Amino acid sequence: MKWILFSLLLFCFISSASGAELTVSIDDMQAASGSSIELPIVLRDAEDVGSMDLVLKYDAEVLQATSVKTSDIGKNAFIESNTANEGEVIIALADASGISGDGPVVKISFMVVGDAGSSCAVTLEEAKIHNTELVELVTGTEDGTVTVTEASGKNAGYASVALYVVAIFGLCAMIINRNE
Repeated sequence: MKWILFSLLLFCFISSASGAELTVSIDDMQAASGSSIELPIVLRDAEDVGSMDLVLKYDAEVLQATSVKTSDIGKNAFIESNTANEGEVIIALADASGISGDGPVVKISFMVVGDAGSSCAVTLEEAKIHNTELVELVTGTEDGTVTVTEASGKNAGYASVALYVVAIFGLCAMIINRNE
């Protein structure tokens, strides 16, 4: 009996230490005020992930969530999301064939509404992940930050084009006047 208990205990320790821990992370980004961004949610060391339930929090005075879509390693997954609550994104994802590998699993689209110089943490308040056999997986999380930069003028390129056009017209006028 002692041998059976010892073997069972040893098996539990070996199986829990054998694999790398699945990590869900949010990349840090910089974005111009008034722009839109796609913030990736990245999986590392994923193996046979069948479902994910995520709750993200962010500062609604800096970002405004608009949509959520699957990406790269999660491209075949079924996804449902809720971006209606300010400062919160809720994501439910399922893939019966299992998600394995490293890379972005979903991308969240945001409008950057904060002023230049502001920043906000995008935190994973909840991350419940199960494999395809519905066994909950041990998961580490890494939060990200979005920093707002100066808005680059959308019309900045027009000034240089207008300058070139004026220069060309000026050259043409000089050539025509010279020939007369």
